This record gives sequence, C-alpha cells and structure tokens, in this order.
Amino acid sequence: MKKNLFAAALCGLSMLVSGAASAVVVGGVDFGNILVGSHIETSTLAETLINGNGQNLMGYGQVNTVNGTQNYAAGGQNLYFTFKNYISTGFTGAATGFTGGLINIYLGTLPNLLSQNSATNMAQIATLTPFAQLVGHGINGTTSTLNANGTLTGAAVNFLGTGLLDASAGFGSADVYNFFNSNTIADGGNGFADVSLTSSGNNIVLNPNDVCTGQAGQFCIAGTANLRGTTVPEPDVLALIGLGLLGMGASLRKRKSA
Repeated sequence: MKKNLFAAALCGLSMLVSGAASAVVVGGVDFGNILVGSHIETSTLAETLINGNGQNLMGYGQVNTVNGTQNYAAGGQNLYFTFKNYISTGFTGAATGFTGGLINIYLGTLPNLLSQNSATNMAQIATLTPFAQLVGHGINGTTSTLNANGTLTGAAVNFLGTGLLDASAGFGSADVYNFFNSNTIADGGNGFADVSLTSSGNNIVLNPNDVCTGQAGQFCIAGTANLRGTTVPEPDVLALIGLGLLGMGASLRKRKSA
C-alpha cells in the first residue's frame, strides 16, 4: 500500500515538475520556463530628438533576447517594435515627462536595421505580423506615462527613462494579449499596470543612414529598453500543474484514510 501511495505521489510530483519545466510558447515566441514568471525583452532602439513641449516621441527597435534567450522564435524570426504618441510635457532640458504612448510589437524577419534609414525601418516593421500592443499607463495617479532624466557627459547627453504600460486587445492574437494582461504592477495611484518600461540612451546616432543636425523629430538617439512584468500562464499549462497537484492531494488523502 505504501508503495502504491508513494508511486501515486511521485507521479503527481513528476507532472507538476513537467508542467513547470515546459517551455511557454505564446504567439510563436518562446518565453522559456513558466517558473520565470516574467518577460524581459532586451532591445536596441532608435528614437527621435525631443527639445521642447508638445513634441511626439517616436522610434523603433529590435528585441535581442527574451528571458535571456536569443533564438526565441522559429525560422530565425525576431520581434520588432515601433512606438509613437509619447507627447513631451514639462521639458527642462535635463528632464521631461510624456503623456500617451503606443507601442506596437511585430514578429518577422527583416534585413539589418543599420542597412537603411529609420523611416524605411519603421515602415517595414509595420508590415510584419502583429504580435502585441502596449499603451501608456499613468504613473502615481497622474497622466504622465513616461519620465526621462538626462545628464551631460562631455558632448554626449545620456538619459534614463522609466514608464508603465498596459496590454491592449485587438492587435495580435488573443493569447498574447491574455499572456501580457496581468495587472500586477502597482502604479503608485489606485491601479495596476501590466508592464514596466526602462530605457536608456544618448545622442550618438544609431543609424549611419540617418541625418541628425539637432532638430526635433530627427532620429538622433540610440539606446536600449527592457520590458518587465508578471505574465499569465496559458490554461493548458495551468491544467497540467493542476493535475499534478490533484494527484499529490489524492495520495495524501488515501494515506490519511489508511
């Protein structure tokens, strides 16, 4: 009897471990082990210069790694993104805030982004397969969705940006939206966001095919970005884990009754 109980418990445990170790593939992108619990995209980006209020920050980039993995999609595909509608406010030269914000993420294959100018890159990224859409979320109960602070180091202006985002339905698949739509990041007000954004960069031109003479709207900024947030496991993975727990629970009940 004890042997049977042990075997049943071991079976339940193995199913639990199997569910936990399974790769989580959503929308064709492998997010790795379910126990990671968060998604982290390390991205290279290019964006426009902001030098006053009421200006539209926009840009684009490529996701290099997802949870530390470079080959995260089949067939050598990558995630690419464009962003726009971040409107500058409270600009001081050393800091600025932004309201709004729209980030579209796509899946596909493109040539080296440094082989053509930024306008062409943004247009081509928009032709790829829609993957996910994120919109700006207010910080600390305000309409500000992104804040940036800069420092002058020699001739280089370096900045750090932080913001919050929400998953938006209707762009890409429902599975991807549900995966991102976790509502777990406290916004400092009375609500919760889905994704935390951290970016950094400087005024060293990323793309040699762009022209930067210091005018607002030119692609004069190069940098990186990270998107982090607790994700929601897909139902089939949760069901597998549930079966493992159920098997372990049944074994324990039998042991007590014995």
